[in-house]
Amino acid sequence: MPKLSNRAHVLQESPIRKLDLIAMKYPDVGFHRLNIGQPDVATPRPLLEAIAGFQPDVIAYGPASGLPAARDAAAAYHGRWCPDLRREHVAVTTGGSEALLFAFAAICDPGDEILVPEPYYTNYNGFGTVVGVKIRPVPTRLEDGFAIPEDGVLDGLITDRTRAILFSNPGNPTGAVYGREELSRVVDWGRRKNLFVIADEVYRRIWFDAAPTSALELDAADHIVLIDSLSKTYSACGIRLGFLISRNGELMEKVERLGQSRLGPQPLAQHVAVAALGLPEAYYEEIREVYKARVHALMDALTGVEGVQAHRPAGAFYTMLDLPIDDADSFARYLVTTFRLKGQSVVVAPGGGFYADPRSGRTQIRLAAVLERSKLEHAAEILAAGIRSYKGRVA
Repeated sequence: MPKLSNRAHVLQESPIRKLDLIAMKYPDVGFHRLNIGQPDVATPRPLLEAIAGFQPDVIAYGPASGLPAARDAAAAYHGRWCPDLRREHVAVTTGGSEALLFAFAAICDPGDEILVPEPYYTNYNGFGTVVGVKIRPVPTRLEDGFAIPEDGVLDGLITDRTRAILFSNPGNPTGAVYGREELSRVVDWGRRKNLFVIADEVYRRIWFDAAPTSALELDAADHIVLIDSLSKTYSACGIRLGFLISRNGELMEKVERLGQSRLGPQPLAQHVAVAALGLPEAYYEEIREVYKARVHALMDALTGVEGVQAHRPAGAFYTMLDLPIDDADSFARYLVTTFRLKGQSVVVAPGGGFYADPRSGRTQIRLAAVLERSKLEHAAEILAAGIRSYKGRVA
């Protein structure tokens, strides 16, 4: 039998999606899917109208870094935080995932390292594996809101292969929000160490009390790489359209070459992006209130669950829970395969996949507040009952 690559053998299974295939075996169960960040919020009407109105004579290839209209729209949108942003600072990508993959590939050689506050978005591991980059975790703690450690701690994690520090703001899976003081410190540190600072700002518009600071607002143009996406803010996950933004001209020239190797992002998605990025500010205010209500409803419902520890998110729509169980992966499978409360159950993401060493998240799960409030409250009730049942079963 032909041999597969070592890369294929070590590629991590997604903790977010791996239970979906199992859940499909139980079509009669009403599953509350809190494992994937797929909102049930309706996609804004202007985006749907843009899809319906896309009627070219030929669906042709476009430029590798994106259509001029889409790049201009992204530059204008992010110009709220960086007024001198221009088309040449923007590359349009097939989702935020490709933007991250391009950033990794352009910045790092195989064997290089990227520092990432942990727990982190699990697919960072996958992107790193594909391009031969090591994700080096920066430990954070639930007790202090997953704050990025002080410079001295970061200094101790640097090696001669460190090329960048990467973080999401607001955080996935933590819901942490980094304000100007904290972010300025981290960016200044990265600049002093001559590292790239990769800011994953996919959830930039979803915050509840204090707005996160965009990395583009800070004075470190050659060091900052920003990642954005249509998926979450506009409830358009399936359109698969993202952006890599940087004022580092040499980096953007190499990203253009990466784009040429896969041709160009799809024109329909870029047509939708122009419509999305032109929405009025009132839209963002409305969507923030929707997710604030959902996240607070979920957290309030979890407050009374014995033994559960959680950080109340300040942004995004995720939370990491520490559960009074011995094995979150086993518990998550138990919820899907065995536990039922009046014919219903919950799909969650086991916490191990959000760490470099899965043992660090052995008793944790991530929940996504992507359903309407009543469903989230009911899901919390099911989860509480599932914990009691699981503990009784293994006692």
